[in-house]
Amino acid sequence: MKIGKKVLTLLLSIIMVVTLFVVPTSASSPPPAITVDGVTVTATVDQLTGNSNRLWITITDSGGITTQDFMIRNNAEGVYPIRTEAGDYTIFVDTKGNTQIGACFIVSFKERPTLPVLFENGQWAAELGDITVHTPGGDSTWAYEDGLIHIYNGVESRNIAFRFVFENTVDMRGYDSVVMELEEAPSGWFRGILRFIIDQDAGWGSNSHTNIIRMMKGTSSDGGPGTSAGNWDLERLRGVGGLPAYGESVRIKKIYLEGDGVFSPVTINSRNIMDIIPPRTGNTPVTSITTSSQYSGTVVWNPNHSTFQADTEYTATITLTPRRGWTLSGVPANWFRIYYPTGTNNAAMQVTHEAGSGVLTRTFPATTAIVPYPEPTQFVALTYDDTFSSNTNALLDVIDQLGIKVTFFASGINLEKARTNPDSRRAVDRMIAGGHEIGNHAWQHERWDNNANIDVMRADFKRNQDLIREFTGKNPQWIRIPYASHSSNSLMVAGEFGLSNLRGLATDDWNIHNSASFLVNRILTQTGNNRLTDGQIYVSHDQPGQTNTMQALPEIVHELRSRGFGFMTVSELRAHRNFPVSPGVNYPNFFQ
Repeated sequence: MKIGKKVLTLLLSIIMVVTLFVVPTSASSPPPAITVDGVTVTATVDQLTGNSNRLWITITDSGGITTQDFMIRNNAEGVYPIRTEAGDYTIFVDTKGNTQIGACFIVSFKERPTLPVLFENGQWAAELGDITVHTPGGDSTWAYEDGLIHIYNGVESRNIAFRFVFENTVDMRGYDSVVMELEEAPSGWFRGILRFIIDQDAGWGSNSHTNIIRMMKGTSSDGGPGTSAGNWDLERLRGVGGLPAYGESVRIKKIYLEGDGVFSPVTINSRNIMDIIPPRTGNTPVTSITTSSQYSGTVVWNPNHSTFQADTEYTATITLTPRRGWTLSGVPANWFRIYYPTGTNNAAMQVTHEAGSGVLTRTFPATTAIVPYPEPTQFVALTYDDTFSSNTNALLDVIDQLGIKVTFFASGINLEKARTNPDSRRAVDRMIAGGHEIGNHAWQHERWDNNANIDVMRADFKRNQDLIREFTGKNPQWIRIPYASHSSNSLMVAGEFGLSNLRGLATDDWNIHNSASFLVNRILTQTGNNRLTDGQIYVSHDQPGQTNTMQALPEIVHELRSRGFGFMTVSELRAHRNFPVSPGVNYPNFFQ
């Protein structure tokens, strides 16, 4: 994994690979090598068990250091795709004697596009930062194929769209239009098939029936062929989205800005700092600002304690760093504020800073001693998907400190690392010793819908079931099929292994721009079947860089304990509720 790189870049690279267990392309003679200036490539291989080895490829280029691993067979030779911030590489590696590298070199390289080109040849411009993909669910799919974005709509409802949202918004001032070129277009599209997302995710649809979609500067009243209605009053591009008609596909070839614009920073207009949870005795101080699309930052507390102490006044010094395309110039003095819309702290708290400065301070009232919580009469289950990660032991530290039990849904491609990685093995041992539960999250993090091959699905579920039993000594009872893609086929296969699917209620922590306070507020303010109630199940994630999840957890536990709630594993919660379950059935919670 690239040093310092966010999770989504790694996820996109995994999508490019398709499967982690790579059966490399056989080559009777090695493909020709190419030279890319300033780039070095190294490879190592570790012999595991049987016929399998793990190949590690490291690329050092203008984007930094990127490392990716592949499962390979003995004496394998083949080509392996790796994505870095600089572009996409194809690497030829030949392993000799199972643990030796006979050859390693670059076969091909596709450089990332640069602005004003946003997307081309299967890659996004580096200036956009990480790309967060929102999917509409159902049987819909998307993938990078042959340098294109392929989108298939498997949702009959047409008011839900794919969205490719940029980490860094794009300044469009001076440009005439945003253009999307399509390689393939359905014969008949519904209104709003594709759209450009401007500023706060406001979208403009298109009535186009051509292979060119263009949103013109200004306002269009009819949105005629080849155009998108809308205006550019705010002139900040945040992403693209949309769907073809149900059952149809669209393939996007290129997205770019047209005209003679100049990219220049825009004054930050996001006033509320959502990351900081005010000091509460026993909680861990928040030390990073990650959720704003306009800036990141750090927080230093004085006094500097690992956990907040009672009867102590704390001062936070916040240093904000504008993201690409934004500037602090023009921000008035004392303009920022800490906003924590949860529980008894539902107020905006002013901070002190000079005009145009990103160095802010705020002194909080003295903390108070911990007040005993009422005896719990209702219970919920906190669950964490995608485990294991480099974050797992740190997450377990917080969980142990709080004295709660949770359930981890493990992906086999991640859990397998515990066979050879000491940190991962320590995390498994801690989970078992702590009384936590481990459920099945499939071996590969794929969409196991009705389009998936049943035999492949069956082998995948069984492989992960066997691995979990290897570590825990018992078969899991629960599965959470990735992407909530449970279907009649996947539920049938899960039932063959005695597994019930637990959908749960998403906290949306997968989006690192959702602050800790957002996650707490989401749990406390939901209504209907999503309400906080006895038997509710919450879905969070155990992924690298998931700081918002760990920051929110102490406050979630505090708020729920204050309301008379306790925490159980999913099996304990089912027993507490005396809730009947059957294999091969999906359950959103244990009260409906």
